[in-house]
Amino acid sequence: MSVSELRDSVLRGQMFPRASYENRQRIWDSLNHRYLTPCFGWVAHSLAIATASGIASPDYVSLAYLYFALRDRLTFAIVTQLIWKRWCARSLTISVPEVLEFLERETVESSTVKKWSPSTRTKLAQSILAALRDFGVLRGIYTKQIQRPIVSAEAVFHLLCVLLAEGCHGRAVIEAADWLLFLWSEDDVAKALADLAQRQWIRFERGGRTVILELIRTPEVGA
Repeated sequence: MSVSELRDSVLRGQMFPRASYENRQRIWDSLNHRYLTPCFGWVAHSLAIATASGIASPDYVSLAYLYFALRDRLTFAIVTQLIWKRWCARSLTISVPEVLEFLERETVESSTVKKWSPSTRTKLAQSILAALRDFGVLRGIYTKQIQRPIVSAEAVFHLLCVLLAEGCHGRAVIEAADWLLFLWSEDDVAKALADLAQRQWIRFERGGRTVILELIRTPEVGA
């Protein structure tokens, strides 16, 4: 299906027949924003290929998680700041009240968050924690525990390509905050990039503070 055919199928109720038109529109807007708009189809194409491994597979879930978080700045901030800080402190439980406290601190810098009602903030906190559980960053129904998600080599390659496209080079790639989405240290990032080099997807050399990174595989072509 083309993107326009997919949109028509969603809005006409063929894919979500029990949802109201308003909800179908919301579903479409979310899917389109997170997965179909960026990178001129590369993301959607890679996700489609990953479904061959199953929708619960690391290949699919880690890619879906990556773009969910990259395209939602609040989720990005919660994982790379709040959850990462707790992970490093080995304080592995996370709750809605803690997310609400984080949002309260965010009101100092964000006029948008400041406008949200308490009920909106609570709903967002619950929704984001539920999504992170589905993506494997959290586990548990009532008491949620932080865990390191399983990340596919394809997701690592995608994030590397995103960072390079954003103008990161050399050591700046390894130091990018985006890797905290996977709860990775700089050494974890280096190991993952070394794995891509073994697959001959990239050239990667690291010596001291010097890092050399070059793509061998192009983003449009699968491994």
